[in-house]
Amino acid sequence: MSLIKRHLSTAWYVLTVILPVILRTGRRPVIFSRYAGMGDIIGTVPAALELKKRHAGAPVIYNCAASFACLPVLGGVTEHVTNLRHIGLVGYWYRGLLAGYYNFGSDDDQFTANHDELFLLGYARRQGVSVPAEHPYLENDPKAVAAMKRLRNELGLNEQPLVLIHPGPTWRVKQWPQASWIALVQELQAKGIKHIVQLGTGVQGYSNVGASDAMTIPGVVSLVDKLSLEESLALISMADLFVGIDSGLLHAAASFHIPAVGIWGATSPRFLFSESESRHFVVSTVECQGCHHRFPRLHHITGCPYDIRCLKEISVNEVLNACLNGLAQKKV
Repeated sequence: MSLIKRHLSTAWYVLTVILPVILRTGRRPVIFSRYAGMGDIIGTVPAALELKKRHAGAPVIYNCAASFACLPVLGGVTEHVTNLRHIGLVGYWYRGLLAGYYNFGSDDDQFTANHDELFLLGYARRQGVSVPAEHPYLENDPKAVAAMKRLRNELGLNEQPLVLIHPGPTWRVKQWPQASWIALVQELQAKGIKHIVQLGTGVQGYSNVGASDAMTIPGVVSLVDKLSLEESLALISMADLFVGIDSGLLHAAASFHIPAVGIWGATSPRFLFSESESRHFVVSTVECQGCHHRFPRLHHITGCPYDIRCLKEISVNEVLNACLNGLAQKKV
């Protein structure tokens, strides 16, 4: 989009969003913005809730990608969500119309920086507030909960345990091999775990850097592309175990306190999850593990020079044992 078009759409946003809020409430609004992935938005929720205390009574707007609009609502931040890609122009040119403007940035935005703290804590520190290290609680959409209860009845998934898997799609450097997923499902079924459901979308949506389409995993109930995000979250909250790659749905499992097995190669859970949330995670032991958080980022844009050895060397048995430990935690 050209600069002129950006300024025109910014002015239109002011006319159709900000000014009506001011006229309706008699107060200038606060804008929070994180135009990134699902996990990033969840990570900003604790800081946003703290920042709202600075502006008691002010109307709140959260700006993010439309695909994730339910997250600030379920996190209790606001029900007023917009999706202007270049919201920074509003915060710069029209700051006088706002009670506050907070654009949440992270180490991940600085390609020449090394990571050194949890994203969730970093979002808060950059805005001058302090928050706990754990993921925020998300309040489910009641309609989505009811729909998932009906779906479980229809599919015969009410018997425990209910295991959800999310193999992707995502960047190839974050994706465990398809053959490993197939073998894991077979091993779980051999242990008597029959209700295994695959979640996600068919095509990786928010970045095209090394992206791949969703995997087909035989023997599971596939709900790929069949649920809204609200419904996926509701189903996760009902699960006994969530198994997945580094993704927004893994963050959702942490928010619902569902035992989770994350599978990690180029990225590191120590920057994204607390120790209690990551107790069942399986992290590659290769020397270059976590390259995404260091400068230079070995895999970024040009791809991994080691053929993604970090993930290929994580064994099915490692992940299986983590799954069994996670299920044992759920029973306690």
